[in-house]
Formats: sequence, C-alpha cells, structure tokens
Amino acid sequence: MPFNRLFRISLALCCAALCCPLTAQTTYYVSPNGDNAAAGTSLTTAWQTIRHGLATIAPGDTLLVDDGLYVETGLELTQVSTADKPTVLKSINQWGAKIEGTTQYSTILQTVGARHAVIEGFEIFNNEDRPFEDWNTGLQIFKSNYVTLLNNYVHDCGCGGISGRESDYMFIRRNVTRDNAKTNPYNCSGISIYQPIQLDDEPGTHILIAENVTFENECRLPFVPGGFDIPTDGNGIILDDFNWTQGFGGGPTQPPFVAETIIENNLSFNNGGAGMKAFEVANAIFRNNTSVHNNYVLEEYGSNIAEIAGQAVGGDVVFHNNLAVQGFGQEGWGMYWEPNSGEATLDVRNNVVVGDVFWRRAPTTEENNTVVNYDNQSLPRFARILPDDFTFTSVDDFRQYFAVRSDSPAIGYGDAELAPDNDLNGNPRPADGSVDAGAFEGPEPGVGPVAADRVLETVITSTSFPVEVDGLKDPVYRTFGNELKRVYNGNVSSPSDLSAEWTATWDDQALYIIVDVRDGQLRNDSPDAAEDDGIEIFIDADNSRGDAYDGVNDFRYLLGWNDNVVLERAQNATAGVVQAQRSGFNDYTKEVSIPWATLGVSPEDGLQIGIDVRVNDDDNGSAVDARLSWQDRVGDATSSPAVFGTATLQAVAPPPPVEALGANVSTINVDGNREAAWDAVPRNTVGNLLVGELDGETDLAATWSARWNPVFLYLLVEVTDDVVQGGSSDAFNDDALEIYLDMGLERSGDYDGNDFYLSVRANGNSVIAEEGSLGQGTLARTVTTDGGYNVEMRIPWASLGFTAEEGKFFGFDLQITDDDTGGFRDSKISWFATTDESDENPARFGYVYLTPADPNATFDQRVARPLGAYPNPTVGPLTLDLPARPERISVTDLSGRTVRSFGATVRPDLTGLPAGSYVITARANGQTYRTMVVVE
Repeated sequence: MPFNRLFRISLALCCAALCCPLTAQTTYYVSPNGDNAAAGTSLTTAWQTIRHGLATIAPGDTLLVDDGLYVETGLELTQVSTADKPTVLKSINQWGAKIEGTTQYSTILQTVGARHAVIEGFEIFNNEDRPFEDWNTGLQIFKSNYVTLLNNYVHDCGCGGISGRESDYMFIRRNVTRDNAKTNPYNCSGISIYQPIQLDDEPGTHILIAENVTFENECRLPFVPGGFDIPTDGNGIILDDFNWTQGFGGGPTQPPFVAETIIENNLSFNNGGAGMKAFEVANAIFRNNTSVHNNYVLEEYGSNIAEIAGQAVGGDVVFHNNLAVQGFGQEGWGMYWEPNSGEATLDVRNNVVVGDVFWRRAPTTEENNTVVNYDNQSLPRFARILPDDFTFTSVDDFRQYFAVRSDSPAIGYGDAELAPDNDLNGNPRPADGSVDAGAFEGPEPGVGPVAADRVLETVITSTSFPVEVDGLKDPVYRTFGNELKRVYNGNVSSPSDLSAEWTATWDDQALYIIVDVRDGQLRNDSPDAAEDDGIEIFIDADNSRGDAYDGVNDFRYLLGWNDNVVLERAQNATAGVVQAQRSGFNDYTKEVSIPWATLGVSPEDGLQIGIDVRVNDDDNGSAVDARLSWQDRVGDATSSPAVFGTATLQAVAPPPPVEALGANVSTINVDGNREAAWDAVPRNTVGNLLVGELDGETDLAATWSARWNPVFLYLLVEVTDDVVQGGSSDAFNDDALEIYLDMGLERSGDYDGNDFYLSVRANGNSVIAEEGSLGQGTLARTVTTDGGYNVEMRIPWASLGFTAEEGKFFGFDLQITDDDTGGFRDSKISWFATTDESDENPARFGYVYLTPADPNATFDQRVARPLGAYPNPTVGPLTLDLPARPERISVTDLSGRTVRSFGATVRPDLTGLPAGSYVITARANGQTYRTMVVVE
C-alpha cells in the first residue's frame, strides 16, 4: 500500500478531533468581564475564569473563551468524552484569549486523564516580570488519549512549550512555540513527546506533529541542584524515551511505545538544540520538514547534534523529502542516525541536506538525496533573515522567510508518493506535477536557499601592553582561538597529523598574529616554501573583498617552517614585518607582527579587515600533502580576497592591576574592614547582570580591590545589598561572593588543575572550594555594613600553585549572588562575564596582572627574589637553585611559624612535615630568596 495512503487511513482515527464537524452537547462562554455565578451560556452571561468553566462543563461540551488576559495557572481539562462529541476548549479568536502563568512549577494548561479533547487558539505564556526561574510547561497532554492541540501560540515558559506525556493518540498541529525551555534544570524543548503509553495496537498514526513552527527554544546554564550538569535539549521538536529506559528505580516502568509517529510539514529554526530529534524511539517518520540553523547551544557542550536526528533508536526511522540546512561553521551534522540495535532500520530518501550527514552504519534504504557539504565556498543559505521584531499571526506568516526560491535544489526534489497531501500552509501536493523538499510547496521569490558566499567572522581585541614577538602566546592575545577546520589539496588523517588554530591582537603600531600548529611530520626541503610545512596569512586590509588582489592592500604572507625570512607574494610588502618561531617535537608556533603602515590602513575600533590563515603540510618531503585553512576550502585565497573571512577590531580597556604591597605595608589585617592599605588602589565595579533583575543599586551592587605580596593574594569586596540572608544548602542560592581563578591562563573550556571556583557566604567566614583544592593559610572574614556587607580574604599563592612575580597575568572574575526571598537566588552580577557559565567554563573569565613592587620600597623579610626548588611537590628531599651556597634557610608554614631551619646547604629535607604548603626562605650573597613548596 502506498505510504501516503497508509497516512490517510490513520487520520480516520482522529477525524472527529481534527477535521470533521463537532457535535457538542452545550456551548459555554468565558469572558474577562464575566461572572462565575452567571449561567455561562452566552457572552452576555459568560463566566469570568477558565478554571471555573473547566470545572463546570460536562464531557462533550464546548467552552469558548473571549479575547482578554486570563492570569491563571494549573488549568486542567479532565473530561472523558467520545469521538463524536469531544470536549472543546477554544479561544473565540485565534490568540485573542491569552493565558498568563504566574507560578514556578505548575503547568499552565493541560489535559489530565482526558479522552477526546481539543484545545485550540490560545496564546499561553509566563509572567514576564516573574521573580523566579519558572520550571513549568505551557500546554501539555498528560495521561490522556485522543487529544488535539491546534493553532496555539506558546512562549516564554521555563520548561517545554508543548508537551505530551504518558498519553496516546496525540495530534499537535499548526502551533507556534518560541523562547521556551530556558530556565528548567531538567532540559526541555519547544515541542516534546516524552514516555508515551500505547493505548492499543491499532495500525496507523498514533502521534502526529504537523505544520508547527518552533524557534528560539534553548536550554542555558547554570542548572540548579538536582538537575542536569549541562544542556542536552532545547530542541525544536523531540520524541523522547519511547522505550521507557529512564523510569524511576533504574528500569522500564511501561512497555515500549512502538506505534507509528509522524513528524511532517514542520519548520524548526534557531533553536539551541536539534531542529527535530527522535531519541530512543522505535517507529518515527520525518517527512517534508524544514530545519534551519539549530544547535547553537548544544554545539558548545556535546556531540550527536544535528538538524534532523535519530539517536539511540531501536526500530524504524524514516527521513523523506526533508530540507535540513546546518548552520555555517557549526559542529555536528545536517542529518544524523545512530541505532542502538541491529534491528533498527533507516529509510532516507529525497532529502536536501546543506551540511554533513552521519550514519552510524549504512542506511537500509538510501535514494535520491542531495548533500551539499561545506567543502564548497558558495553554499545555499536563506536570503532573508527573520528580523527580531517580526510579528506574526499564524504559522502561515513564516513562508515569506523559509519557502524556497525557484532556483533552489529543493524544488521538485521530493517524491509525491512519500509526501503528505498538503504543505505547512495547506497548499496541495503535488503542485505542478512535482513535490518540493521541505515544509513549503512552491517557490517564493526572494527567499532561500540560494547560493551565496559565506563568511566566517571573528573579533580581534586590542592590547595596552607591549607585544614581544617571540613565538609565545602572551596574555595580550585575549580572543579565543580560531580553529582551522577546512581541508583541501589532500587529506588529514587525525589532529596529530595536522591541526591548528590562530588568534590575534593589535595596537596603534601593528597587527599581531600567532598560529599554533600540531604536525606529525615537519619538512623544509622544497625550492618553493609553499610546498613545505608552513603558514600562510592572507589579508585584505580594507575588506573590499575583490575577486582579484588589488595591488594596494591585499596581501599574501608566507612563513615557512624553520624559515627566518617572511615572504609576501602579492607586493613584496615586508617592511617592518617581524616573525618568530618556537618548535617542539611534533608542533610549532609562528608569531608575526605586521605594521599598519605596511598594510596601508589606520587601525581603529570597529575596523573590519579580510583575513584567512592556512597551514601547509608536507609529510613526505616532496610536494605539499594537504592544506588546512580557517575560511577558504578550495584554494582560491591565493587569487581572490573575496573568499577571506572577516575580522573586526575591537578596542578594549586594559585589565585592572593587582597592586603590590610596598615594604611599609607588607601585610593586610584580614578582618573585613577597610584599612589604609586599600585606599591606595582603585575600586573595580561589579556591574554585569547575569541572572534575574535588579531593583535599583540598593538591591545589589559591588566593587572589588586587590593587592599582593610574594606570599598572598588579598581581596576586598564591598557589597551593597538591602536584604542579606542565607540558609540554602548551596552558596550560589544565597547572598554570596564567588571568585574564579585560572592561574595558567589557558582559557580552556573545562576546569583543570590550576583553575579554581571559590565561594564565601555573606553570613560566613569560610572559603568553599567549589572547584579546585586549597591548602593551609586561606582566610576570609565578612562583616555587615549599613548597606550590605564586606568580604576580605587572603589566598596563599602556594595553594594556587602559582609563583607571584611582577608583570604576571592570571585569569580572574568575581561574581555576587543575591537571595532576597529565602529560596533560590534572585539575581547575580559579575565583574567580567556576560553569561552565567563561569562555574563550568574558565574561558569566560577575565584576567588581571600583578604590578611591580613599590619602587621606593626596600626589601624586608617578606619581599624576596624567586627561588627555584625541585621536585615540587615533594615527599621530603629538595634541591634549591641558588647563585651561591646559602648562609641559612628557614621553612615556615603559611601562618609565618618557623617549622624547620637549615645551615649552608642547597638540599634541605622536609621529611616528617605534615602534608601542606610551606614557604622556604634562603639568604645568599646578601640577598633574600623565597618560594613556596608543597609537601605531599
């Protein structure tokens, strides 16, 4: 039997709910101006609340809701009706009746234990000014069967927009879900079917998700305790755990749901997770959907991400006539399939995929698919971008942005036998004798996807410090690395064979670029340096993007591995250009400075330049074996600046200093009170709002100051907070200070051994190491002030594994949480971060540097030159690196108490000391030397 005929038969089961005339027993009305004591049988005698209406109507009745705002939560439709007389809850005018939720946990509107019901035409959302992070779903089918959700608009709900749970025969059609799932810690999505319970074994479609538009749903960190550690969802549409593997108690609680589920004619775009996904599902059909530019959150956290995905599936999955457009430069795939059993099948036909596909094993059926991958410079994209202020009245309004052009490869590419009878807008299929791929039938002038040059973009931040071109990545390179991912002219077998990234900085004099390369074989033996291992940097200084080099400010620099000479092959423009290289066994770094005068432009904030970087790989000593680039993937950068990426110069303020303590103020009394030593250093404002909202500066504001000596880092944080309280099990839900430190300044995406996350509650004096481990000597004191509280603290450098020296940099941020209500935190502010991800990602920290010691100070017992000691950590024996035999050596704990003394030896033995951190001071040649060691 043809596939589409099977679908038509299955629709007969839901005819009463979807498309057939409804025979109701009684029609009742609700209006904002109504009275619950009235008869409710007309608009003039309408009831006032939807809750009263749902509690009063009988099975098979219709409840019509007039335009207006209904501030109600926890609404439940519970009637058990029949197919010929379903219970109907309907907004008289589509989206005219608006239901606003105001609580944290309750679903706004749902069916519970209902049978044969329709909910139609409502706008459902959460209170925009809610004082909490809501966890609720907007519209839900729960433990109900034969329920239709039609023409609803659900947005700004903390969990899912539309959800179906423990139910069967669910029909979700022509709804819009937007901006949901952002504040629930358990990962939600725009439209979600979770753990359905199969009512019977009747053939045909049991679950239908059709003609919906879902966008801008996303999951964001941080998640509160008891939830997930990272985002995993925020999908446009997800079918989740139909196998019931996530049941409480560690095992299934229901038989697997194996009935047919169809996802068709849906548009999913700009969601943080997948566009559409089947996860642990046995029987799912995806056909004629359009999925565009999703996964922008999940690509930061994990794999198995795709526009349309079947993950951990154990049965039959079908991908027919879909249009999947992967975001340019994104991780993941356009389509993805991962079976969890040998019985699983994949039928993939007549799809148009812009991006990549991944099949864990070969599909069972694979026919007539077009895959346009990112090996080409000109790629399909949507020509018109949905504006932020776009207003819409139904799903039909999205056609103008996401239908396809007459020259799109999606036109006529579908198979009519595999398609539903109509498209998202109700247009008949086939049209003009053919069926298009995607949710829309027929072209729309001026829309996409079309061929266009795609441009990678990056930001280059300025530096206020001198840059030494020595092949070392100094902290002045503040931008994240730009990874080179595009391979051409050969193959790269693994990251160890060839991988690279580049970053840059700038000042008034020059552009500085540094490239880190990992390469398994390094060669320098060809007459042409471009055929050896090396780096090429392409610059279009005025970003004019011409088809050919203009001879004015388009450049091609070549830096061969182990070559000290810089070549420029467009104009021989090497005046003032300086390069340096540092090499390892299987890696090297090239750093280069190029004067702006040589490039012919003047730097300023906002200036855009064209740029590309590529690495040449020669493994066998003859011609180059492969090239790896940032933007270009076909080799056109050598002749055409039009294929370069774009970098925007950004002028940024210098990092704040941590001021040294002079000899006359060598220590600070840590008591929570501001003393004279703090008056000489600036207060840095903590002013970035990360979570919640603020009710003026008295609600929450803060400043911080920092000082140092060779032993300790000192901090003073002065917080304005009109309600200071504690009592939560976690500091981040109380009034508290959070300190973030990256002592290696690697800015990696995960915490490592020199990254720390510390917290101090406003009503406590303990330093809590949330990430990392602190040794002896850490001290914090809090005091209550008239407008809030102060926190003063010291941290031994030894506990941080750091030797404090003038001019050194380290990663740093400081954040303040605020709890005014006694539950979860209400708001949070930071000094540097702009998103609340620092507890997971040190790359989000800012950084600071240590100022030189007071030039007027003289050395005293606390000010000393650095001393080398190894091994460090030690189990006891040490060797000291001194210029002469010492006169004496003392060992103190971090409180300053002497625990060991030695004479003229460079090999002191600390065996027997308790595990911890200690300070070793040595006198030699009239100088004092000091370092910290750890005894294990």
